[in-house]
Amino acid sequence: MSSLNRAVGAALLAVALVGPLAACTGLRPVYSDAGIGAARVDVAYAAPGNVLERTIYQDLALRLGKAEGSVPLVKVAAWSGAGALTNDLVPSPVNQRQVTVTAAVTVTAPDGTVLLSATRSQTADLTHGAQVLANQQATESAERQAALLLADTLRLEIIAALAK
Repeated sequence: MSSLNRAVGAALLAVALVGPLAACTGLRPVYSDAGIGAARVDVAYAAPGNVLERTIYQDLALRLGKAEGSVPLVKVAAWSGAGALTNDLVPSPVNQRQVTVTAAVTVTAPDGTVLLSATRSQTADLTHGAQVLANQQATESAERQAALLLADTLRLEIIAALAK
């Protein structure tokens, strides 16, 4: 009989602890995207001219939203450059490099009003060695990483411009 009492007591305790939490609707995970960064807006995107622009547009459409019709148009012109990260005076088999992706973004309202015109940049570091193919892949990977970081920056800029 005492084991039955313990089982009933444990069940009642579980209901008492879980019940109030289940009734709360305002609880959200601390690291959720439920704030301003999760805003969905109706915008259209221009056609990409290169891989960097396509990467930025895809990330923006995924995180910001995408629409057609009479909505603001987002146009991004992106390019990249790479250079040595340090000035090495001693020859080395590996070189530290940095890729910079820059984008000029313009958001235009359906009536032709420019809502946002800005230029932003992001960087990513990489290492070049003796293998040409590995160097090319490392550069492309760093460009993609910088483009995704840049897309996140542009997303917040676009949200701010549309909220005005």
